[in-house]
Amino acid sequence: MKKYFIPIILFLMTISGLYGSNNDSLHVMALRGIEYASTLQFNKAVKIFDKMIDMEPENPQAYFLKSATYFWMYSADMHNDQLGEEFKDLSFKAVEVAETKLEEDEDDIDALFYLGGAYGSLGRYYGIKKSYLNAYWYGKKGVNILEEVIELDSTYYDAYLGLGIYHYLADVLPRFVKILSFILGIDGDRSLGIQELKLAAEKGVFTKAEAMFFLGAIYVYREREYDKAMDIWNSLLKKYPENPGVLIHLGATYSRMGRCQKALEIYEKVMGSLKKEMLTPVSSIHYQVGQVYFKMNEFDKSIASFLKSIETDTLFSGNRRWTYAWSQYWLGQAYTITGDSVKAHKFYSNIEEKDSERVYKMAQDRLENPYKDFNIKLAMIRNNINCSDFSSALVKLDQLKNSGNELSSNDLHEIEYYNGQIMFLQGRYNHAIQQLNLVIENESAEDYWCWYWSYYYRGKSYLKLGMAESALDDFDMASDTDSGFLTDRIKKEYMLLGQ
Repeated sequence: MKKYFIPIILFLMTISGLYGSNNDSLHVMALRGIEYASTLQFNKAVKIFDKMIDMEPENPQAYFLKSATYFWMYSADMHNDQLGEEFKDLSFKAVEVAETKLEEDEDDIDALFYLGGAYGSLGRYYGIKKSYLNAYWYGKKGVNILEEVIELDSTYYDAYLGLGIYHYLADVLPRFVKILSFILGIDGDRSLGIQELKLAAEKGVFTKAEAMFFLGAIYVYREREYDKAMDIWNSLLKKYPENPGVLIHLGATYSRMGRCQKALEIYEKVMGSLKKEMLTPVSSIHYQVGQVYFKMNEFDKSIASFLKSIETDTLFSGNRRWTYAWSQYWLGQAYTITGDSVKAHKFYSNIEEKDSERVYKMAQDRLENPYKDFNIKLAMIRNNINCSDFSSALVKLDQLKNSGNELSSNDLHEIEYYNGQIMFLQGRYNHAIQQLNLVIENESAEDYWCWYWSYYYRGKSYLKLGMAESALDDFDMASDTDSGFLTDRIKKEYMLLGQ
């Protein structure tokens, strides 16, 4: 999964129902605990759940809510094994207590719900740990139990959150994981998962906000349906006006929409809303700010933000987080573009494989294959595109093509591709098709990355013009790519077209 997608769990409780107790004071305490956890005040939440356990040790509710809080913290600090172990111990305790309740009364639907929720949480934990057999063994148990809950009571809407998460993730996760899900009997269904999440968000009693978080996150990081995400964030902000989790997602949404200045304003608001009792990964905010400045081609400000991200990285828990490696990488990129190859080499070299295998490989590639002048100029053009500054991008593309420098055929294909992409983004679909044809019809472009992406954007252009059959033909051609990112986009197009 993309680095942005797994950390979304930082901002959602896994499946936090408030069932299982007739004690009104416990009900109020649970609500307050969830409120604290939802605003990142984890220590206060844990204290409340501990009190609930003291009051009703035979009730699985508080064990589960406390485990969910630890899962929340662990998702933001995945190198912290202590948090992970605490989460596991609490989850297994919730399982034990729930099973005892079911032995006493096999029709106790609330106990069944907590049992399924605990197993589902364990499945997600092992998924993060890349222990896929464990992930899908526990996930299968969780899904089966939650389906049993729905069979007993189809209006038990909070159970749809867990089902929606699993149906969605089992469809969009990497191929190896999906093969395991098939073997273990968990059918992935992207569309069904979204429908179930919507049901929990609209009709869930106590998982409403959690389902909204998850839906909003997948709309941003997977589905790229930013208007739908914005509706969700604005709705949540009415309830949690200074919630840093919501605001960080809102900033990311603006950034991905190309509204870079608006994203910066939101991140400034996040920093101003933080409170001492909030366990907030400040390094993540500095990292996101650095990303936005990078896209705006304001590299000095970008460098300052990435350095702050590294400086504050261990403040969250004392451990390096994902922001450490990624900030080092983007510092390497920024210094390369500004012409300081010595510092670029230093930051690329700082990245260790134990921090992130993926980022380490990317950094090694940059060390072995340094950017040429063409690559640097193209990176700045991509930044213009990502901040919706299409006019500047088009001018630079024209200058690059007519610079008089010797360009390879692949260099020319990339220029042609980006011209076509911009025309599509501007809504000039016929012009986009004509431009992308220059890549597609050139035999020397075959199997080069922009050849597949040109088919994709030409297909999207055909769709906009109402030519669905031609669009499908192009998506079929693009689907031969080895890019997981592009494959996911094409799969979504197939789904929307009913294929």
